[in-house]
Amino acid sequence: MAVSNGKVSVGTAATVIPVSSVNPFELHIHNDDNTDTLFLGDAAVTSANGLRLVKLESMTLLMRPADRLFVVSTKSGHSLSWLAITKDI
Repeated sequence: MAVSNGKVSVGTAATVIPVSSVNPFELHIHNDDNTDTLFLGDAAVTSANGLRLVKLESMTLLMRPADRLFVVSTKSGHSLSWLAITKDI
């Protein structure tokens, strides 16, 4: 099992969470902002079509090696923390 983590500054353009793995992994994400919502989805995510992650909330997603998660905000400088736990096969 391998663990990696980081922070991403999100703005009004879709930003990818910089995680890659050759094995399936759990991606834990946390909206670090105490006022605004993040929106999750594919490369075309917007605040109108993304899955909402409200202020100070966390979410866990099961990801495959080729999967990428994009995030967008309605403001610049929105902080997101992430933790990836890779499953050994």
